[in-house]
Amino acid sequence: MQGCSDQALLATLAERGPAEMVTLADEFETHPVTITERCYELQSEGHVRQISGGVYVITDDGRAYLETLSE
Repeated sequence: MQGCSDQALLATLAERGPAEMVTLADEFETHPVTITERCYELQSEGHVRQISGGVYVITDDGRAYLETLSE
């Protein structure tokens, strides 16, 4: 799969729904810490939120941001 860009991560969460960081790390073939850092940054911007320990979901703001990245 492509690198762990904001667009790729948000698109995956938009398509699949809530996902564990370990599952995302496997899918993106990267270390779980990398996913955690990306999700932390996206969460601080309001694009994702953590719904339980290590499970992230895209927010409405994240969906709108994803559309701007796709254009």
